Amino acid sequence: MNRSYAPANTRLAVGSVIHNVICKKSQRGFTLIELLVAMFLLSVMGAAGFKMLSQINGARGIMEDQSDRLHSLQRTFYWMAEDVTQVIDRPVRSALDSNLPGLQFSLEGGALMEFTRSGWANPAEDVSPTRSSLQRISYSLEGDGFYRSYWYHLDPLEEEPTKRRRLLGGVENLTLRFIDNQGEWKTNWPPLDVEDPGMPRAIEFTFELEDFGTVSRLFALPG
Repeated sequence: MNRSYAPANTRLAVGSVIHNVICKKSQRGFTLIELLVAMFLLSVMGAAGFKMLSQINGARGIMEDQSDRLHSLQRTFYWMAEDVTQVIDRPVRSALDSNLPGLQFSLEGGALMEFTRSGWANPAEDVSPTRSSLQRISYSLEGDGFYRSYWYHLDPLEEEPTKRRRLLGGVENLTLRFIDNQGEWKTNWPPLDVEDPGMPRAIEFTFELEDFGTVSRLFALPG
């Protein structure tokens, strides 16, 4: 049986052509359109990722600001609770030699409230200058700041407080109400229509804050 075979050189030529076609196909790479499409997709993904990262950072910043604000409020109410819950009826004499009651509200000269409290720790009571465990406190609202001040001595020689500290900012307004011994609300203390009212049973502070709106706290006085 006769079999026909292609010449060897013909077979080699065909194989070489096929090899060249395959190599050219594999070495061709991406076209310009394919590169442009890939770059477009990468830019879209990059922009989306950057926007998401910016939103995450913005949300984290807002949460940190709110956390700091809440911490300031908690610290302020802690100091107020320490002061108001230890108010005592101990009158003082001012530097101008005038008698001041144990608790006085709406003072002239910028102070909102002034009172005497007990429980002022005095670990160095034997060290000069000596002082009492009682403390004269003043609250004031100056601009948008709520301040706590105190005098080193109950009957001070100087009109200005010894120390003052800003407890809270962003305060638009602050109002106070007092509950007297009959359980009635009073907007002033001492009340104008009572000769010797003693001390109120509780004090309500209402803050108007620029970010949180109205925040109220009621503190009971000792006794």
